[in-house]
Amino acid sequence: MKGNRILAVLVVLFALIGLAACGGKKEGGKKDNAVSVIVQKLQKGKLEQYLNLSGGLSARDEVNIYPDVNGKIANITMLEGKYVFKGQAVMYVDRFQVGAEFALSPVKAPLNGYVTRVMVSIGQNVSPAVPVASVGNIDKIDILIYVPESKINEVQIGQKVYISVPAFPDKKFEGVIYRKDKAVDPLSHTLLVRASIDNKTKELLPGMYSDVSIFIRSAENVFVLPNSAIFKNDKDYFVYLNVTNTAVLQKVEYLFEYMDLVAVKSGLKEGDELVVFGREFLKNGSPIKPIYEEELSKIEESGSSPVSTNRIATNQTAPEVKPVK
Repeated sequence: MKGNRILAVLVVLFALIGLAACGGKKEGGKKDNAVSVIVQKLQKGKLEQYLNLSGGLSARDEVNIYPDVNGKIANITMLEGKYVFKGQAVMYVDRFQVGAEFALSPVKAPLNGYVTRVMVSIGQNVSPAVPVASVGNIDKIDILIYVPESKINEVQIGQKVYISVPAFPDKKFEGVIYRKDKAVDPLSHTLLVRASIDNKTKELLPGMYSDVSIFIRSAENVFVLPNSAIFKNDKDYFVYLNVTNTAVLQKVEYLFEYMDLVAVKSGLKEGDELVVFGREFLKNGSPIKPIYEEELSKIEESGSSPVSTNRIATNQTAPEVKPVK
């Protein structure tokens, strides 16, 4: 449905460009310089802003386990997913040597947690220098997020994060940032930030890849505009309004943007008719032919060609054409 609407908008835009370039004809052979534009009636709403990144999942306090002696793996007693207590044997090493007999040497868990990985198999030679398994707490999962240097100031401890993983594409998991490094990686120019997510269902597993959205800010009772409607001139932001089929330049107070939407705090009022497409062809005082959103919806449903309208806006009277400062 969204794709169809985008296609309809594109069709209208191409039509607008043709109308703007060629113009129409008035009675008596005079050229009509009115520009066809798409207009939206404004109402207040809410916009949230997120920082979209990627991250990797890690067990909380995950550590590797090393054997104390050289030898071969004789037995593995705890496989992945099993809960072990500190000091409990995860596997045993046979350190048999010609001419000597030894008892099996246990490889013990250094802390309470779940066996997250077993890296060896029975009969494999091992040494104290190479890990054989890992143990960690998966009741809570850490998300390791590398934040670009330019966005560091927007990320703080306590902010909410939302993640999705390929294994559960229709599900969102919510967590909180609890740790933030104090040094930037000099090669990648990113800062490592850790968020924590409750994982009592054990759905999330260490090593998973995730899409991460960090909540930055929100604004309620504001005007939410498509970013195609707003533009910057020096340090100020402006839009065009339709006032009795005339484009009126209006200064607005810009707050922030997210994706293709912009939050505006002031400079507008509910019921204003905002030019959302076609402003590139306008200047203050330009005559316009508005195509209203309800007409665009009819175009989308019927598949017919866009038709501009000379309908006069009844919600406003035409002021003297000046930009509002």
